[in-house]
Amino acid sequence: MEIARSIRVIQIDSIAAAGARTQYLVPFSRLGPYDRAILDRLVFEDRRLFHYLAHAASLVLTEDFPIFAGRMRPYSKQSNKWAIRVAEWMEANAHLRRQVLNAIRQRGPLRSRDIEDTATEHWQSTGWTAGRNVNQMLERLWIEGEITVVGRDGSQRLWDLANRWFPAWTPRERLSAKARSDRAVELSLRALGVATEGHVYQHFMRWAYEDLKGSLRRLVDRGEAIPASVAGRRGFYLHRDHVDHEAAPWRGRTVLLSPFDNLIADRVRTKMLFDFDFGIEIYVPAAKRKRGYYVLPILSGDRLIGSADVRFDRQARRLVVEKLLFEESFGMTAAVQRAIDELETFVSANGSGSAS
Repeated sequence: MEIARSIRVIQIDSIAAAGARTQYLVPFSRLGPYDRAILDRLVFEDRRLFHYLAHAASLVLTEDFPIFAGRMRPYSKQSNKWAIRVAEWMEANAHLRRQVLNAIRQRGPLRSRDIEDTATEHWQSTGWTAGRNVNQMLERLWIEGEITVVGRDGSQRLWDLANRWFPAWTPRERLSAKARSDRAVELSLRALGVATEGHVYQHFMRWAYEDLKGSLRRLVDRGEAIPASVAGRRGFYLHRDHVDHEAAPWRGRTVLLSPFDNLIADRVRTKMLFDFDFGIEIYVPAAKRKRGYYVLPILSGDRLIGSADVRFDRQARRLVVEKLLFEESFGMTAAVQRAIDELETFVSANGSGSAS
C-alpha cells in the first residue's frame, strides 16, 4: 500500500511475456520478489485498490474514489465526439444494456461469455473490438461506474454491480471539478517528484484533468508546489514533500522495469530526464524492432543503462533473455545479472497470484 500511495496508479496489461503481468512487475521493481497473492488480496478481498481508467486501465486506490467518481458519468451527458458516438450506440442497444445489468444483478459476478449478445446494432471498429457487443457494453458500464471488476476466471474478468462491491468505508464525498483537479494534480506531482505541466498531464489521470494550469497555480499559492528548474531548464514544479531530497537517505539499486512502469510511462519525460529512447515494440514487425518484443529497461542507480528483451519459458520455468542492449559507456555487470536472476526467481515462483 505504501508503494501504491507513492505512485498512485499501477497500469494493467494482459501481456505476460516476462512471466508476470505489468501490474505485478511494478511492485516487484520496488520490493524485489514478493508473493503475488498479496496484490490480489488487496484488490479482490480487502478492496483497497480497484480497476478503473486512469492514464490507462489501471489499479487505483479506493481512497481516491472521489477523484474518479467525477468521470463516472453517463456518456449521454457528455459532449465530446467519442462520448456522443458511444451514447448513440448504447441507446440503440438499450435492451442489451438492461439485459447486462439485470443478469449481473441476479446472477453476478459474471464473465462476458456468461451474457447473451442481443445487440441490434453491432459495435463498429477497425480493430479487434469490432462486433464484440457484450464486451463493449461491459466496458462502457464500467467507465460509467455502474459495474466494476471483482475478480478473474483465468483471463476473463468477473463483473459485478459497483454499488454492492465497493466497501462501506469507500469515501463518497462529492468534489467540485476544481477540487478534483487540485487533488489529482497534487497527487500526480507528489508521485513524479519534479515535473512540468506536460509531465503531470500524462500521469495518473491522463487527458482528464479539469483545470491543470489553475491547479498548478493554486498549489504554488498554497505552498504545496514550488517552481523549479532542472539542469537550467525552467517550467518544472517540485512537490514540497521532495524539497529536502538531498538530505533524504537514498541507495541506488539495479532493477528491471516493466515497459509500462510509472517511471518510464511518459516517453517524452524519459527522454528528457534520462536521455533514454524507449518505445513499446510489441506491434512493430520483428525485423524493425530496435530493442525487442517485450523489453524491460534496466535502471541502475539513477540511470537507465540499457534494456533486456525477455521471455519466460513456462515449461522450463526459466527466464530467457533474447537480447541485451546497453547505452553507450555501459555494459554487462554483476549487478545486471543479479537483477535478471531476481526477476527469474520472482516469475518462476509457484503461487496463484495471477488474477489482478
